[in-house]
Amino acid sequence: MAQAQLQAPGHITTIQLHNDVIRMLNSLKKEMRVKTYEEVIRKLLISQKSFKKSYFGAFPGLKEFKRDEEDDRLG
Repeated sequence: MAQAQLQAPGHITTIQLHNDVIRMLNSLKKEMRVKTYEEVIRKLLISQKSFKKSYFGAFPGLKEFKRDEEDDRLG
């Protein structure tokens, strides 16, 4: 297991990560064109948080659903 250091303002924390997670972080670091694991994690957290919000109003032009006639199959 490898260790990664995370730095908060005025504080550094070391966390243990499996080698496969380190490889994924390295890959994302290259894709995102950032220099540190902290930047990768920060971007992932921000995108995750904003992703959920983006579902609201995803189809603003969609009209309200209304049945044309009652469905007799249901009774």
